[in-house]
Amino acid sequence: MDLSSPASRREALRMVDVGDPRPHHAMLREIFDLERVWREGPDNGESDEFEQIYVTAFLLFLIGDPADSCRLYDAKFRTGDMDLGIGFDAQAIFGAGRHETLRWLSENGYTEEHAALSEWLSHAGAGTVEDWARDVRDYFYSPDGVLLMDEL
Repeated sequence: MDLSSPASRREALRMVDVGDPRPHHAMLREIFDLERVWREGPDNGESDEFEQIYVTAFLLFLIGDPADSCRLYDAKFRTGDMDLGIGFDAQAIFGAGRHETLRWLSENGYTEEHAALSEWLSHAGAGTVEDWARDVRDYFYSPDGVLLMDEL
């Protein structure tokens, strides 16, 4: 599939079943990385395209692979794009679960990320991640799972 433009990436996101995005895991990683490069590049993202990285992060969250936590962490905490740093929700990093994500980071040598996210969790409310997931799904998807983003 052609993922070279924001419009083509949006159409690819439409193909992903929010109920089970796992079959598209590799493609979602690629879209996320392309969206980040695009956001941090000379175009700086334009108009409605800016939300695509957030949809992709949510779908990666639903997959729940702790190996994605570094990719998501970097987008939130190691970005040169102010809007991405502010607008990207740290909750997306915890798709594998709070403890599972922290354990994976620790076991794989990501001590800085582990420490920063442990600190973040200590200040976050008890239901923060679960509430966030429900709210994001309601924002981006209809009750029957249709992505609520217009064509570009």
